[in-house]
Amino acid sequence: MPTNVTPEYKRAEDAYRDAKSLDEKVERLQDMISVLPKHKGTDHLYADLKRRLARLKRELDSSGGRKSGRGVDFVRDGAAQVVLIGPPNSGKSSIIAAVTHAHPEVADYPFTTTKLMPGMASFQDIQIQLIDTPPVTKDHMPMHLLGLVRSADAVLIVLDLASDSILDDLEMLLLSFKNRHTHFVRQRTDNTHDQILSRILANKSDTPDAEERLSLLRDMVSDTLDIMPITSKREDEVLRLPEILFQWLGIARVYTKIPGKKADRDHPFTVLRGGTVDDICHLVHRDFAHKLKFARLWRKSDTPITVSRNEIVEDGDILELHL
Repeated sequence: MPTNVTPEYKRAEDAYRDAKSLDEKVERLQDMISVLPKHKGTDHLYADLKRRLARLKRELDSSGGRKSGRGVDFVRDGAAQVVLIGPPNSGKSSIIAAVTHAHPEVADYPFTTTKLMPGMASFQDIQIQLIDTPPVTKDHMPMHLLGLVRSADAVLIVLDLASDSILDDLEMLLLSFKNRHTHFVRQRTDNTHDQILSRILANKSDTPDAEERLSLLRDMVSDTLDIMPITSKREDEVLRLPEILFQWLGIARVYTKIPGKKADRDHPFTVLRGGTVDDICHLVHRDFAHKLKFARLWRKSDTPITVSRNEIVEDGDILELHL
């Protein structure tokens, strides 16, 4: 190993050596690549790591995928996927338990959550997948968390307004991901996986001195992230979360109809802000994705208009697809 790598890379390499399963080796190798300094002296090492990663992924695919039980053992579901991350004891599990039908272990001591735990939050006729995660600390990034965060539609950073270390906790968390070339932003400026649409959930807003800590938090991140004060003990606040996520992500529900029939109002197709008729076609059936000639669209009117596959859809649209 070259001497001009960082201590963080060395820790990632040690974690790779300790990995037992194929999927864990893939995750740790991805960590090594993400923290490797990029300069002339590491070009050969970078190329070697990429080759090793490709070989491990081929082995993983040929083995039938993750079988160790330690990987992501659930499927992406719902209109959007939102991951909750945070330091120990910030209240992620309490929020998940209050707003979904999931039953994560909830306790007043840290490190209760030891694995990824999905739950479905309902809003009207759709559901949004929320995922509880093990805590992030200065010395530990939970396995699979980086890949999950990068593939999610958005991230909620849960912080504890009852904690005197709330600013240090946030700085630690942001730095942990920044060192892995992952940045939490209010709004994406490109389509890379480096920028993660994010918002802070400032939990336990009903505790003493919460307002003072919230003010300090706002001073720290006012230019980069929005903050939503919340307390998991107040049901009315927590149950507003699905609607807030719906509006924040710009989820559009699109209802389809067969010519001469009424629209199916029970099972909408969903896309995020900026989604098009073409995106809906891919969700309906591959034949529509490849063979669509035109679509008729009803939007807040009894009179349809004819649109192309590039038309941006809005929430509540009704589509009739023609091959």
